[in-house]
Amino acid sequence: MITVVILINGNPIMARSATNTSKETPDGSHIYHLDTGKQLIHRRSDGPVKLAIAMLKTIKEPRHEP
Repeated sequence: MITVVILINGNPIMARSATNTSKETPDGSHIYHLDTGKQLIHRRSDGPVKLAIAMLKTIKEPRHEP
């Protein structure tokens, strides 16, 4: 399992978690199951930072109107 958390002044404001399903695609990439129910495909050779960035890109920030 991997969890990515954004903290501001030590307080968590956003987080995303994923679990490796132990399944692979034909090209050898791994399939991760996100806490949102979606799947993410990642090549381990790309490293954990790229996986964390892909996970964070799935977060939808609420828009605040002025």
